[in-house]
Amino acid sequence: MAFYKIKTALMESILKSKKAKQPFDYEASENFKLSGDEEWVINNSYYFSAHDYDKNQSLYCRLGLRTSHSEVWFVFIDGDKAYELKENFCTENCPLKVYKEKGFWQVEFNGELVANSGKRVKASFNGEFFSSTEPVDFFSHMATVRTAKAMAFEKWSGGYFEEVQKNNSVHYEQLGKLEGKLKLNRAEIDIDLPCVRDHSFGRRDWNYMNNHVWLMAVAPESYINFSMVSYPAMTMLEVGNYKEKDKPMSFMVLADYDRNEIVKGIVPDVLTMEFTLADKRKVRIKAKKIYQTEYPFQNGDYTLIEGIGEYEIDGKNYRGIIEVGFNKDEKRVFNGRSVNELKS
Repeated sequence: MAFYKIKTALMESILKSKKAKQPFDYEASENFKLSGDEEWVINNSYYFSAHDYDKNQSLYCRLGLRTSHSEVWFVFIDGDKAYELKENFCTENCPLKVYKEKGFWQVEFNGELVANSGKRVKASFNGEFFSSTEPVDFFSHMATVRTAKAMAFEKWSGGYFEEVQKNNSVHYEQLGKLEGKLKLNRAEIDIDLPCVRDHSFGRRDWNYMNNHVWLMAVAPESYINFSMVSYPAMTMLEVGNYKEKDKPMSFMVLADYDRNEIVKGIVPDVLTMEFTLADKRKVRIKAKKIYQTEYPFQNGDYTLIEGIGEYEIDGKNYRGIIEVGFNKDEKRVFNGRSVNELKS
């Protein structure tokens, strides 16, 4: 335990120095585009996740651009009605477009969705994202101690640090709202929902991942995020942040939850968690799954399950996602280590 604390302190110092020397470049990140010459594992992914508890609505979409193909999601839920894009990969004529125009991100969709009734629906969406906070970069802004602990847990060697560097990528989020019009056949629906915009780019080989979980819930001008990912080089990396209305962003330094609930290959029906923030405040979270969609990647090497959930966070209602993912090799979950071995 003493050696683990020493390694944590050393790594935290190294990471803080690196952050100071390499601050997050928002403008460069916003303007990142694939050149077309990259290897297939390089990804440029745009994700919009919009939800409103009172309206009982959710709309999320993802465009993962690669040189070989695009990964595409589009789902809309309104009460007990759900509509999904079933063809999630395309090489041409992509139904989803994401681009920036006059300083605002635009989302356009034209395609066919399948309702949970089985009916096929012609759908179109034209939306615009308006930000209400500064972006949160997963490396530069999250609590450094979380990455330091994840790395201190591993056996260090020259090869280990090379492996960590090889899989570097940029990943950031921003709170705002998504406004637009969705047409389902002849019906037209006004969309005005709290939304988190997520942008990531760099190396993403789904088969490199062991397992992950992502909780994200929004309410007007408020949101919470928790992300856990397991890689061969990092058994458990956990980060999180919390934005309450009219209050500054806070960052998680510790998450207390039952990790046995996220290693079963399914989205848990109910998941509870307690955040400890950097200012020592504790935040209680309860998420209840109400819907889910499965997305297999790379010929089934990795399966991501996007769950929609209703949240209670410190007594207030939110709505968002409960996302889990698993490698097809079940022995790779947390690198084959027992949940009881993991250090949080």
